[in-house]
Amino acid sequence: MDFFGGHTSSINWFAQLPFIFAEFRFLKRLILVHGRYSYNRTAFLSQYSFYKSLVICFIQIFFSFISGVSGTSLFNSVSLMAYNVFYTSVPVLVSVLDKDLSERTVVQHPQILFYCQAGRILNPSTFAGWFGRSLFHALVVFLITIHAYSDQKSEMEELSMVALSGCIWLQAFVVALETNSFTILQHLAIWGNLVFFYVINLIVSGLPSAGMYTIMFRLCRQPSYWITMFLTVAVGMGPVLALKYFRYTYRSSAINILQQAERMGVPILSLSNMELQPRSLIKDVAPLSITPPKIRNPVCEPLLSNSPTATRRSIGSTTPFEIFQSSPSRLSSSGYSRNFLQRKASQDKH
Repeated sequence: MDFFGGHTSSINWFAQLPFIFAEFRFLKRLILVHGRYSYNRTAFLSQYSFYKSLVICFIQIFFSFISGVSGTSLFNSVSLMAYNVFYTSVPVLVSVLDKDLSERTVVQHPQILFYCQAGRILNPSTFAGWFGRSLFHALVVFLITIHAYSDQKSEMEELSMVALSGCIWLQAFVVALETNSFTILQHLAIWGNLVFFYVINLIVSGLPSAGMYTIMFRLCRQPSYWITMFLTVAVGMGPVLALKYFRYTYRSSAINILQQAERMGVPILSLSNMELQPRSLIKDVAPLSITPPKIRNPVCEPLLSNSPTATRRSIGSTTPFEIFQSSPSRLSSSGYSRNFLQRKASQDKH
């Protein structure tokens, strides 16, 4: 019986089998390495985009309270457009090159993929964290700018440029803090973008027809301007650094431990034997337990296992991160064989 619609088509189908099976051997690397990197980068890009836009929105809201809710904007339309298009987009776009772990470490420890599957990097809690950071940074920029120039007779454009400069400085340090692996291109994108901000505004300030004529020149000559930038970065990034240090030291995850091991050059053969974890690793990964359903499809098997008959086990009930265990195929079980023989005998009688 020809199942392929003809002898020629069946030969062609079998001729393509080695190519098809050869492609599936890249599936593990595709999911573990490239899929995980893509997920992490997309999670950071989406949350950072909300963060940088909310900073400007909150500053506008705070300014509306001291302006009598008159609808006056602290930033002009050109500054707002340049903020989203030029000043903050280039550094985050280079984050596509960021790698939290090396490819070798990811392949050696495929269990860390469950942190992505469980939504530990992109979830309502992480969005709330970025929302709180944007509110805090907007409050820092607004209060420091207003109090630093409250005793001076400053123009609206001058006050706007100070607040915008504080936002750009904070964005640069936030991206640098969230970057795991630095390259020359990333350094140029982060710190070069900061230099580009001053170059562009100095050029615009030299145009008499521009609305901010000579403003950037006056600001750069004032020591109070640079003190304001220093205070903005120190006050804005201080609590963020402290919170990040606390999380990495006392509430570090398996990914943080692997990152520390890579920096220290300590090889880790098994995640269950790590001594860098200050708390129980079982408690850390218990929320990631994945319980298999009672009725499983015999065709679907884990893609990350090397064995074609591997089954997925719960992380919380076994040794930490030993998630793939070999099990006998259900097609060869005694129950299946007995039912098959009974049906075959009944068909022969009929």
